[in-house]
Amino acid sequence: MAIFCNREIMDAVKDMEFPREKSEIMAYINRQNNISEASKIALNKLEDKTYSTIDEICVNVKIVCDLEIAGALSEMYFPATKDDVLDYVRMRNFSQFVVRSLEDLPEGYTFKSISDICKEIQ
Repeated sequence: MAIFCNREIMDAVKDMEFPREKSEIMAYINRQNNISEASKIALNKLEDKTYSTIDEICVNVKIVCDLEIAGALSEMYFPATKDDVLDYVRMRNFSQFVVRSLEDLPEGYTFKSISDICKEIQ
């Protein structure tokens, strides 16, 4: 299963200088208008420690389903197989991030909803 960082989170912290304590990261995030409440909640669940890089934040942030993936699949018809899902995102030219993440889905399973897919890529 893939663990990844939400693009919104990466964009929100890209200009921060590191190392930073979690409290400093949250104060920085809370001053910004370009980040959703869901991403703030995910960041708030970080362990209280010093983070040296954006990558370290991304490794430690737990996002149930990336907003970009959920958005890409929002108009897809279910039930769908892994091949159906991959065909759908490729035909609509979604980002390589979305495609690569969905390539990790298990074979031989029929997904009934976006939630089913998100459970497999968390």
